[in-house]
Amino acid sequence: MGDTINNAVIEDSANAVPFNKMLSAQSDTLFVSFEDDTIAFQEALPISNIIYAEHKETPSLFYGIILPIIMLILGVLIDRFAQVFVERNRIKRNGKRWERELLSFEPIINKQIQELESFIDEYCSKPERYDIPLLVTSQIIKGSIFESLNKEDLFMYLRRKKKYNSDVQDRYNKIMSFIMTLETTYDQLNSSFDSLRKSAGSKIEAFNNAQYHYAKHLYDLSVYVPSAMDKVTYHELSRLYNDAFGNHPDVNPLLLEKPFITPSLNILDNHDKQVFKVLTDELGNMRFAINGMKLEKTYLKSNFENIIEHYKICLGFLNVVQEYFPN
Repeated sequence: MGDTINNAVIEDSANAVPFNKMLSAQSDTLFVSFEDDTIAFQEALPISNIIYAEHKETPSLFYGIILPIIMLILGVLIDRFAQVFVERNRIKRNGKRWERELLSFEPIINKQIQELESFIDEYCSKPERYDIPLLVTSQIIKGSIFESLNKEDLFMYLRRKKKYNSDVQDRYNKIMSFIMTLETTYDQLNSSFDSLRKSAGSKIEAFNNAQYHYAKHLYDLSVYVPSAMDKVTYHELSRLYNDAFGNHPDVNPLLLEKPFITPSLNILDNHDKQVFKVLTDELGNMRFAINGMKLEKTYLKSNFENIIEHYKICLGFLNVVQEYFPN
């Protein structure tokens, strides 16, 4: 059986069968299609002849339809499993990062409380302390680090500890409140300290201005004193002024109330002449500036004590926050 083309027969390895069809033929090339696995030639073809065979195989139901569907489903499931695995690892990694960052604030807050308490003791609680000591603060305590952390991953991580959404939401809100407290308290701390420095600067400037005008008018009196009694008054005022400012280039205004301002005003209270009125006014301006400095200390002490209470509340929260996270 078989067709001979150019002295050749196309057959399979078991039985000689005709090929399906001849697709095309050229002078030295034969194009055919066949359904089985092999073809054989009974006689050798000239070396110049070329055979192009197209294998036609009817696929089975399993390999042709079912297997591709199974592979597609497996591919989808494997991809989804991989995504879930990656997502769970990311949530766990970021959740642990949240836990570490939150707990790391305990020593930072304790340190800031110590700095504030020390500042109150060394400055606010000493009425005659004139120079403003350095207040050490850290930018870290503002909590800016939490801006770079994924809050959605935090919420999902908390769900591993508590399955009820209401409990998870409550714990999440408390953490967000803690972060907001850190930020607002830090801003209040810096605002209070900046206000002290600005106010102290303006009060010192007012004091120095009053002192300048007092000294100028006192010098003018040295040239012209109306009467002998006024001259005695002038010498008493000059002595008090020289004792306070003469040999002290860096005068602490907070130390001048008792030795200078109060006795000078007592002397001037006995003289109602216009020539001394300017001195009385300038002494009043100096006293006003000094009282302003003292009040600023009182305000600052109150603000810092309030800030310390806020930080202590934050510490109380950190004592229980570890219970929010899964083991």
